[in-house]
Amino acid sequence: MANLNQFCNFTKIIGIDIAKSVFQIYSCDTQTGEITNVQVKRDKVLESFANYGKCLIGMEACGSSQYWARQLQALGHTVRLMDPKLVKPFVRHNKSDKADAEGIYHALVSGVRAVTVKTETERDIQTLLTMRALLVKQRTARINHVRGLLAEYGHVMPRNVNQFDTKVDECINSLEGDAVQLVINMMRDTVKSIRDDQDRIKTLQREISRLANQTRNAKHFLTVPGVGETIMAYMCVLLADPTQFSSARQFAAYLGLVPMHTGSGGKTVTTKIPGRCDKALRAVLVQGAHAVARSKCRTDWVKNILAKKPKKVAMVAIANRMARQCWAVASKGQDWRRMPVTAA
Repeated sequence: MANLNQFCNFTKIIGIDIAKSVFQIYSCDTQTGEITNVQVKRDKVLESFANYGKCLIGMEACGSSQYWARQLQALGHTVRLMDPKLVKPFVRHNKSDKADAEGIYHALVSGVRAVTVKTETERDIQTLLTMRALLVKQRTARINHVRGLLAEYGHVMPRNVNQFDTKVDECINSLEGDAVQLVINMMRDTVKSIRDDQDRIKTLQREISRLANQTRNAKHFLTVPGVGETIMAYMCVLLADPTQFSSARQFAAYLGLVPMHTGSGGKTVTTKIPGRCDKALRAVLVQGAHAVARSKCRTDWVKNILAKKPKKVAMVAIANRMARQCWAVASKGQDWRRMPVTAA
């Protein structure tokens, strides 16, 4: 049994395995050492915890965990969300709800790194960012669909979204007499849906920026070279509590911007950047790195990395540096200090 002396301020230490209908709750009383592992119906969870004294509660950071964390915190309990990958080694038996709840408890008392519980504003920002990412993906897919179809009729469309929007109507109109009317009508409907998606993206972006500007470090993030409104909104959510990352390098590694390594016998080999990360967010950071590389005024460090490394490697390195700068800004609560720049 785990040593509970460090948790004497809590009446119970609890691990909860979240589910759709029935929650498994593994608890240990810090005074008596009594252990229970019981099932509780979803609609009875808050009612049962309202009758407890102050508890330390651990849960896996998975679907709906943020909601339950906020609800339990409102009852006066302390909640720690943990990465499921870090909890898995503590599950000692064959997989079951009871074993999972016990594993979550042991991970909690062992001090597994916690995930920040989002506020209502941060939750809304994250939701809108997810919606925006889906709309951007759908818009790109539809544009490529129309470009491919028009190529069959001898029209090569530009890849730029604004240029596509300017020229697509003329190209579709030129199909009159060459294609059946249904083909033309369907293309026009697809173009209309692209423009509707574009309007929705702009609306989402305005609301994301408005909500993000209500957070503590929003204006500080915008002082980091390469950080715009979208990256700033992501950072407002990820770095709401920068102390969950022990260093700037750990934060960059979390984003998938630090190469992996492997080794044995004292020899370590650096390999490629990982695929296990939020690839959409990493792509946004790399886009910001491209903006830094194209800037007319660049720091000496940026100029040197562009000269020494292949372009794609340099972009990841610049994105890595941007992530570290954002962590430093959030940790200190200050603007990023301006570095000496050299004209391109």
